[in-house]
This record gives sequence, structure tokens and C-alpha cells, in this order.
Amino acid sequence: MLLTKLHIPPTSQNIVPRPELYEKLNNGLTRKLILISAPAGFGKTTLLSDWISQQNIPTAWFSVDKADNDPVEFLSYIISGIQNIHKEFGESALRLLKSPNRPTCESITDLLINEILNIKENFLLVLDDFHLIIDRDILELVSYLLEHISGNIHIVILTRSDPTLPVARLRSQNQLVELRLTDLSFSASDISILFNKKLKLGLSVDDIYSLETKTEGWIAGLQLTALSMQGREHISEFIQFLKGDNRYIMDYLMEEVLKIQSDEIKEFLLQTSILEQMSAPLCNSLLNRNDSQIILETLEMNNMFVIPLDDERNWYRYHHLFAELLRQRLQLRDKDVINALHNKACEWFEQNNMNEMAIGHSLEIKNYKKCIQLLGREAEDMWQNGKHTAILKYGSMLPDELIKTNTEFCLYYSWILISSGQNQKAEPFLESAELNIKKIIHGGNLTKDNIQYHRKLLGKISVAFAYLKSNEEHSGDIYDYCRTAMENLSDDDPFWYSWAWFSYGIAYFSNGSLLESSTSFNKAFEYSKKSGNIYLISTIAIRMAENEQQLGHYKSAFNKCSDLLAIMKDKGFSEIAKAEWTYAALFLIMGITEFMWADLDRGYEHIKIAYDLSKKGKDIYLRIFILMVYTVMLREIDEVESEMKSIELEDLMKQTDTHSFLTTMYFGWKIHSFLEKGQIEQANTYVSEYGLDLDKNKSYSNESAYAAYANLLLAQSKLDEAELLLSELYVLADEGNRVEKMIGLKIAYAILYKKKSNHEKAVANLIEAMEMAAGENLLYYFLMYRHLTDDLLKEIFRVQAVTKTKIPQKFFDDLKAALERWNKHKKTNVGIDLSSRELDTLKLIAQDLSNQEVADKLFISLNTVKTHLKNIYSKLEVDNRAKAVTRAKELRIV
Repeated sequence: MLLTKLHIPPTSQNIVPRPELYEKLNNGLTRKLILISAPAGFGKTTLLSDWISQQNIPTAWFSVDKADNDPVEFLSYIISGIQNIHKEFGESALRLLKSPNRPTCESITDLLINEILNIKENFLLVLDDFHLIIDRDILELVSYLLEHISGNIHIVILTRSDPTLPVARLRSQNQLVELRLTDLSFSASDISILFNKKLKLGLSVDDIYSLETKTEGWIAGLQLTALSMQGREHISEFIQFLKGDNRYIMDYLMEEVLKIQSDEIKEFLLQTSILEQMSAPLCNSLLNRNDSQIILETLEMNNMFVIPLDDERNWYRYHHLFAELLRQRLQLRDKDVINALHNKACEWFEQNNMNEMAIGHSLEIKNYKKCIQLLGREAEDMWQNGKHTAILKYGSMLPDELIKTNTEFCLYYSWILISSGQNQKAEPFLESAELNIKKIIHGGNLTKDNIQYHRKLLGKISVAFAYLKSNEEHSGDIYDYCRTAMENLSDDDPFWYSWAWFSYGIAYFSNGSLLESSTSFNKAFEYSKKSGNIYLISTIAIRMAENEQQLGHYKSAFNKCSDLLAIMKDKGFSEIAKAEWTYAALFLIMGITEFMWADLDRGYEHIKIAYDLSKKGKDIYLRIFILMVYTVMLREIDEVESEMKSIELEDLMKQTDTHSFLTTMYFGWKIHSFLEKGQIEQANTYVSEYGLDLDKNKSYSNESAYAAYANLLLAQSKLDEAELLLSELYVLADEGNRVEKMIGLKIAYAILYKKKSNHEKAVANLIEAMEMAAGENLLYYFLMYRHLTDDLLKEIFRVQAVTKTKIPQKFFDDLKAALERWNKHKKTNVGIDLSSRELDTLKLIAQDLSNQEVADKLFISLNTVKTHLKNIYSKLEVDNRAKAVTRAKELRIV
């Protein structure tokens, strides 16, 4: 981080007071935004710096440059700037930002807004040169900040052009103070003060008005004019000679200013113009001299557009407009001369451990070989500190074949590509990294330390490969990469060691080996806590909970989610969990668990949070899975909404190239939907299209599809086929110790034997299902199939009332209460014979939707809606909409 960017520029001794502008700025202390927008050279920075100094306002100043088009860099500078006022501000957010795995910047912004609420005094956040920000994410972030900040913080934006921010809305809300070119331009009075009172040049009134007309109050032009007048006898003639627009005048004045400098100073100005910021040692190295500090201080004293960047006068920069004009003149020289200057600057920055500045100079002259060499050294630090946007930017600028020569950059570049879903692009770079490192290790001639370093690097590459493979359909390669990772990594690096164990857990989980995955996830979790990376801790904890759920350990799964939320709260990150899309899975697990416990209200609340969060993220697979659960839950609450979400799910599936595991789950969901609606023929057609066959191999990855198929066979009373399929599926679930699946299959067996008129076996299988479910209080399956097992349940309840069973009384009490509660949730039509479409229409008119809106929602014609309404009025014995809704509420239909 360049702390010079956070330095408030000092005011010069020749500052012209602007009381009318100060008054406008004072009004900004009651607004959210002060916008100072004007072209270069109109004194924006000087005016604000002088006002801040006079008013003694606490200020966080951030001088933006092009490199700050990275949300992590941008937020880091804002936090560091505010820390100059409040030392403890944003520490937790900064830790999150500067980590290899982190929440989104929007979530971190929420954290900062909450921390700002704890600051009691008014302060300014100044963003200078904001026109250099073109990154859409940053612009959205600043818009969000402006919308949500409290009244004690006032954002000041200095820019050459209006930013893409909600300026019009802030203006309409009286939350904006703006200064523009017409406000900033020097009047004749201002020009008189500058030239006569400050610079003692003795201009006549006519000269002053002539300057005002020719420069249109352009302050930079006026300052250059003043510099050009030094040593001149005929000032009035010089002023009269000025003509043309501002750019022409600027070019002319620049030539005049350079003419009156010594050759030595002229060369200093031109050659140092390649530097974004400069210090005396840097300039000495660049120009082979030893007096640069004296020159820089002299230039500042003579108002030569040199701005100090710290109080000690160690670092300086040129005024941006002055630097642009100098560089234009330097570009007229031989290209080799300019390249030599950049190479010297690159070498100095490299020697002084300012590698990112060195990289900038190597890129400027397309010295890509030097650039990749520097990036190889910096890549790990950049990755660990969350500078992923910068790594992606460099990766896009450099030739692929050159990138492949650098193992370190390949590794971290690939990791970020995988994280952003670009697996195919990442794999060739990882393959090159693996090939490079193996050649080095097997080539010999390495010291003990070098061998250890390269073996550790091989371990990290193997973890990255396992990460890559975990996003693909299950592959045996993932185990090989996990083994290689474990052989080359050790617990002295808990972050990478945790990832290695986590990769093993993913491999076992994908293969249905849940006990092995549980062991691996637990080890990964222990090391993740040692790493302190909250994102890694969260990722593993959520996976552990999912694994526990698959094993039927719902209480443990729920507790792991609750424990994670407690950890987040303890570390001050509770708001992150509510706003960050990667925590959608956590709320999904909690919602599913509560659903299994028949707590419909809380389950719905958590699934709704999961659904809303998933829409913010890039994980399409997670969103699809959440929608599957959400639609099933909504069938018990709101069938119309469930239908709407089902359409959304089906649209997503059409747009997505999903892997087979998710596809089979979707198949199971689809068959279940058909069965719910009694659409047997459609279900059979779907089975044929999908290619399910009783003779095909059954596995963990396709058991969801076959379990749904078994229910379809039962619905058609194809009992022998159903029994054969259920037996295969039960053996598979039993081998994997997947209790949840076993419960569902036992209930299916109960239905099978009921259809076969084998009452005893039907009851026995349902009791076995209850015995498996009782420990975790898993009620949902019994509720789901209640219309098929109602008589069996009543018999078991009767027997249980007089005979002791292995099943706890609490389970029976909870199940009875849930059955009663869920039947109420269904809100049956109490003898009113409404069709499902008529019921859907009734629910929508209860929301005060027009006939056309109802038609759009249900994808039917307007005439069909009118027909449904006519039938509803007849059946409810009413004659208009309002009475129909009132009557429906009385009957608890809506």
C-alpha cells in the first residue's frame, strides 16, 4: 500500500481565498455527497485542501489512480484512510479483504457501514481523481455506500467528469452539493489577487480582464502564464499575444515555461515525467545524479506544479495535467531513450521491494519477460492479500505461453480462474505448473531448502488440481492429487493443509463414502481454525453439516450451522452471513433440517434466505438445488408460488450444462412433481426420455432418480418391478450408511406391502422407518406420504397407545401434532369443489391482481381467467371478487 495516496495535499503560500466557495462547501457538511466536477487545472484539489485546513475537518483522503480499479485495493485504501482518523476502524473488514478466500465486497461494505455508525463525529471521505475509476463493481459499491451511509460521513468526489453514480437522485433528495467549472473559474478579482497581491507582478486592470477573457478563468493556464512572465519586461504584449482555446494556450505556455528553465532542469522535468510518483533517491538513480532532493524542493517552492505526497517531503508527484504535457514532449524523443528510463525505474523499484511499481514500468515498455519474473515473486503475496482482480488483469495482458513458464504465477492465476468458474482456461496453466515443478524436483542439484520449497509448491499445485476436479463429475484423479498434496504439505501451513484434507472430503463425498468424508472434513476443519481464515472455516463447516445431513445426523448438522453463526458473531462477521451468497448453503441446511422436523414456518424462513442469497451469487448448481427444496416446501404453503418457482427452476435447467449428479436429483424432483399432480403419463414419458432402465447400474450419483422411479412404479401398481428396484436401492443406501435414504425407502416398502395386501409387513416396515427416524426426530417423510399411509399410521398410533415400542413417546406426540398442523397448512377447501386452477386463480385475486395479471402469472388466456372466476362465484355462492375473497377466507381456502 502506498501511504502517499492517503496524504492530504498541502496548500501553497500563494493560495487565493474563495469565501463564496467555502460557504457552499460548508453546506455540504449536512449532505451525503459533495461533487466537485471540472476539467483538469481548475483547482479542485487545492480548493478542497484549503477548505479542510481552514475548517479543521477530520478527513480520510484517498488520491485514486488507475491501479485502484480493483475493489479490494479500493476498499483497503478507504479503510486505511479512515484509520488515520479512527485507528481501530475496519480491522475485521481489512482482514477479510486481505485473504485468499473472501466474501464479496458488497458484504464487506455492509460491515464498514455498520462500523461507521459507531463513529460519533462528522468526517469527510475524499476520493480525488475519481474519473480514473472505470470498474463497474467499484461504481456500484460507491453508489451503495452513498445510499446507506449515516449522516456523520460526507463523501467528497473530485473528478474531471461526472461519475456513474445516482447524482440526480441525491440532488432531488437535497443530499448533494456540487461545484462545477463555472464555480471554480477565477474571476477578474481572483486573478488580480493571484497576480498582484500574491505574485507581485503589477498587472493593469486591462491585463487582468484580458487574461480572464483569454483563459476563461482556467487556473492552471493562469499559473503557467505567471511562470511564463518571469523575467519578462513587456507583460501586456505577452498577454495580448495569447490566443486560441485552452489546449492551445496550454501547449504554448508549456513551451514558454520550459524555455526559461535551464537545460538541466528541463531534462529533469521531462525524464522524471514517466514516474507516477518520485523520490530523490529514485530520481538520482534514474538520472545519474545526487542532488534531486534540492531540485524537487526548489521546483515546489517555485510553484512548478510539484506536489509533496508526505509531510517529510520524501515523495512528490507532478500535477496530473503538467505531467501529461511533459510526457507528450518526451514521447517525441527516440523510443530507446524512453525504454531505458522505464528499465532504470523498474530496476530501482525492484531493488527497493516495490515490485508492483516495477511491474507497471515493465508493462509500459512491453518487457513481458521481466514482468512475469516479477509476478512470479509477487503472485503468492498478491493472492494471499486478496488482489485477485490484479492477478486476472496481468494474466489477460501477458502471452499464455510466457505465463506457462512461471510455476508460481500459473498456480495462483489458475486458482482464481477456477474460483470464477473458468475451469477449462485454468487447466492448461496448472498442467504447465505441474510439469515445471516435477522437472525441477527430479532434475537434482537442489539444496535442502530448495527441495522443501518445491515439494511444498507441488503440494499446493495438487490441491489446486483437486479443487479443479471437485467442480467436475466425479473422477478418480482427485484421489491421486489429494495423496500427492498430503505427501508434500505439512501442518506447519494450516491453510493449505486444511485445503488438502478438504479436497479428500469432497472426493469421498462425491463417491458417497460419507463416513470417510466426515473424517476428512473434521480434520480439515481443525486446521482451518488454525489458519484463521473465516471463509475457509465457513466453507468446511457448511460441508461438514451437509455431510452430517446425508448421514441422517440432522441435529449434528443443525448444531454445526448454529456453531458457525456463533463463530461469525464472535468475530464480528454476523452481517456477512446474512448478506454473502456463499452462506446460502448454511441457511439451506438449517431450513431442510427444520423442514424434516416439521417446523414449516422456520424452515420456510431459512430456505427463503437461502434462495434470496443464492440469486446474488455465481453458483448456478447451488441455486438449482435450493430451488428444488424451495418448491417442495412451498407446495405445503402456497401452491401458486411453488408453481412459479418450478418454472424458474426449469428455465435454469435449460440454460445450464449441469453435471450428472444434479441432473439425477432434478429428475427425481420432476417425477415427484408429476406424481403430486397425478400426471402418470407425463411421468412415464419423462422416464423414457431420460433413459432410466431397471437393468442399468444403480449408484450414489443416480439413486435420487431411481428412488423417484420406484415411487412411479408403485403409483402404477407395478409392484414386482418396484420391489426389485427398492431392494437394490436399499442395499446401496445401507452400504453408504445414508439413513435419510433408508427411511424414505422403508416407507416406500410399507406402501408396496399395503398394495400387496400384506398388512403385517406394511406396518412392520413403517415402524422400522420410525425407529430409524426417531433419534433425529425426522418427521417429514411420514408427512410427505401421509395420504398413502394414513391408515397404517392410525393403526401404529393405536397399538402404541397400549403397547410399549422401541420408539420414544415424544416421536409419536411430535408426529401427531405435525400431522394436524400440516393438514391445517394445506387449507383444504372444506367441501367446496374448486379445481386446482380455480384455487390458483382465487389465491391471486386475493392478492388484488387484475384479470390480466392473473392470466400472465398462470400462463393462461384472459378468457380462461374469466371462466375460472365465473365458476368460483357459482361454487362460493357470491357475485363479485371482493365477496369471493371474503368467503374464501372464512372457509380458510386462502
